[in-house]
Amino acid sequence: MSGHRPPRWLERILERALPSGLSGQGTLGDLAEGFESRALTSPFRARMWYLGQAVSLVTYRILTGGVTDATGRAPPLVMDLRWSVRSILRHPGFFLGVVVVLGLGLGANAAVFSVMDGTLKNSTWWGEPERTVAIWPGQEFSFGQLETYRYEQTVYRSLGGYVELAVALRTRDGESQSVNGVLITPALFRELAVQPTLGRALSDEDALFGVEPVAIIGEALWRRSFGADPSVLGTRVEIGGSPVTVVGIQGPGATAPGGRAELWIPLSMDPRDDDYWKAQDKTLVGVLSNGAGFGDAQADLMAYTRRLSDLFPMFYPPGWADDRATVARADEMQRRLISTPLMLLFSGTVLLLLLTALNVGNLLLGRAVDRRKELAIRAAIGAGRGRIVFQLLMEGLVLTALALVVGLATGSLGGEWVANLFVEEAIVSASSILSPAVMAFSLCIAFLAWLVLNGVPVLHFLKTQSTGLTVTPDSGAGVQRTLVTVQAALATLLLVSATLLVATVGKLRQVPLGFDPDGLITVELSTPEDRVASATQARGLYSRLAEMAGALPGVESAGLTGWLPLRARAPETPINLESDPVDPREAVRAPMQKVDPGFFETLGIQALEGRLLTDLDMAADTPSAILVNETLARMLWPNQSPVGQRIATDPHAWTKWAPVVGVVPDIRSGEIAGPTDPALYVSLLETPSRDVTLVLKTAGGVAEVMPMVRQVVQEADPLVPIRTVSSMEEVVRGAYATSWVMMGLLIILAFLATGLGAIGIYAVLAHHVSLNKREISVRIALGAPPGRVVGGVVWSGLTLSGIGILLGSLAAALSSRFLESLLFQVSAMAPSAFIAPAVALGMASVLAAWVPAARAGRLPPAQVLRSD
Repeated sequence: MSGHRPPRWLERILERALPSGLSGQGTLGDLAEGFESRALTSPFRARMWYLGQAVSLVTYRILTGGVTDATGRAPPLVMDLRWSVRSILRHPGFFLGVVVVLGLGLGANAAVFSVMDGTLKNSTWWGEPERTVAIWPGQEFSFGQLETYRYEQTVYRSLGGYVELAVALRTRDGESQSVNGVLITPALFRELAVQPTLGRALSDEDALFGVEPVAIIGEALWRRSFGADPSVLGTRVEIGGSPVTVVGIQGPGATAPGGRAELWIPLSMDPRDDDYWKAQDKTLVGVLSNGAGFGDAQADLMAYTRRLSDLFPMFYPPGWADDRATVARADEMQRRLISTPLMLLFSGTVLLLLLTALNVGNLLLGRAVDRRKELAIRAAIGAGRGRIVFQLLMEGLVLTALALVVGLATGSLGGEWVANLFVEEAIVSASSILSPAVMAFSLCIAFLAWLVLNGVPVLHFLKTQSTGLTVTPDSGAGVQRTLVTVQAALATLLLVSATLLVATVGKLRQVPLGFDPDGLITVELSTPEDRVASATQARGLYSRLAEMAGALPGVESAGLTGWLPLRARAPETPINLESDPVDPREAVRAPMQKVDPGFFETLGIQALEGRLLTDLDMAADTPSAILVNETLARMLWPNQSPVGQRIATDPHAWTKWAPVVGVVPDIRSGEIAGPTDPALYVSLLETPSRDVTLVLKTAGGVAEVMPMVRQVVQEADPLVPIRTVSSMEEVVRGAYATSWVMMGLLIILAFLATGLGAIGIYAVLAHHVSLNKREISVRIALGAPPGRVVGGVVWSGLTLSGIGILLGSLAAALSSRFLESLLFQVSAMAPSAFIAPAVALGMASVLAAWVPAARAGRLPPAQVLRSD
């Protein structure tokens, strides 16, 4: 004995835990010898090893007590469970790594499935989604059109409309805050999936003209601003400067329709109001009657559009809606925003789980080969094959159960994290990890993982048993190499997908916007209707607002626009040319943007020809002035200058001409990936809009400017609510947020897959070197250069990964159609998307193979041969 002794306190614990007599003394002696041999090289590692063995033995003794049958022996199931736990505790580091790796794979799948489950449950706002119809999605209607259609339609049990808006709500403490709300017809409100939990829903009487105004507030707003006080029901609150009676508290989580609502107000309008027919801002939704289908709804809508053409041919020419008017499920848009990205993400995590299970199965196979002597002895002394197989499966079941616990813990955090990555419009949410659907899914994938990771070592054992327990050093090597090849193929598939999305995001970032978003701050406002009822009053408010904002410290300039670029698309208007008059029904149509003179200055845009709008163009008694963008200029005047041309844009005054005073560069207004729209620009102050966006050019960020902007808006008019404040860079990122998020998540998955693939190659080659070290030493002793030995091992790793890369590339090519909807100006078969992953995975394979290869090259032949 060299004097190295285990810690005495651990020995005392083991003396009490181990059985008395020679058996216990022998175990203590074996542990002491093991500690002494390890302490010669590393006392710390020796202590950790001894501690692990002590914990294993103590835990085993605890598990073996008190569970026996009539003969005094424990039942076979209990004995097998004890054997599994003891086997795990004897190698805690190895099995801890297995549990963590598998647990992370299970957690990733549980997190993504919780997002899919929560999103699909919340992607519909309606009580009967399969019968609820969006009438002409993307087209908005006036209240007069809604009422006319409601009386003429024959297929809907209920038909209504809604308008999203922001209002100023004054709380009990006198503070005014901006609240996202919805003007909605009571009949449509009653079709929502979530209804008030306190008070009542909106009734048809609430929408009668002249009755006392009422509102329903959301639960989150009720708790945040009213302290969850039930007595708020029946009391009046100030909304938009007018007293409104609260009649209900909407149920938890309700934000529909629109996805952001916290306040619901009955939609009604005086037929004598000019906006009764002119204000086309209502979204129409209907619930089909029993027996009516989508075909009936489509025919009914076409009959209505033809009726409008008969009544108002000046505004609705014959055939104006034949190619565009359609109906669809009301929740189709919400599902379309997120269905493909979520399915792609889910597929990626399933591949990652499969890769993880294969990797763990590969490690367990290597351990099964190492345990071949133990299993052979157990079989020789009478343990049947079925009993040993059952024990192996039980060991895997314990590992899978522990991994499932880790997975559920990580999945509960990961679900919310994944949901928060997506854009707000996608309406993404995560279900509870303990919900029945998520738990059932987690148990199913855990069961599948258990089959995969245990099937490999069990099949290996049965194969060796069928050959009479004769196990060669390379036994199981073929299966291990096959598993590593499959891992490399799955990693390649994820890498190719991630590379394509990286290229897509790169292309999207290169799309010319027409302006520089750096330093721009956007403030979206929703002005009360009475503030824009008078054009003179609206001009005063908007002019004052822009002037006060432009004078703030750190603000270089300020401007206003009716529709923020990349956030909203302006409605189209027909265009009549004085030089070539046309019928309104045949006129070219283009979006009409409303801006003030400061808008172009703030965005740093100069006129390409002519001039920009000035303050003189904003005056009430000044003739209208119009700007056109390059695309519209080429469309209307391909061979001449637009400046000086006169056009008309109002079908009610089809010959009221206004001069084109300038041409400006194209500015992205709608989708960033779509073609550039033709556009014309008119004075915002000539025909004021309720919803406007204040754009500021600043030297600071949103955090520095936001308090000052809020103060300015309050001073300009305390009843003007702020909907959002964000940087223009955030708006631009939001335009390709889905591709950005998918790129980031797939990169993470691909990185993990590559790492797991490299670990698999390392494990296989390290195991191969360990089992064949005698053969390698003989070759070196006979004169084989160490470099050739190293090269042979590295080549084996490259061969495995190369076959996997080829198979993964083929799978990526076959699945390219699935990715096409997410790509922009990038071919799903781009060679670079396949070359880069192959190179990356090949380099990872070389690094993974180099470690065991270098170890093989350093094997001392004499020592190895002597030890064997």
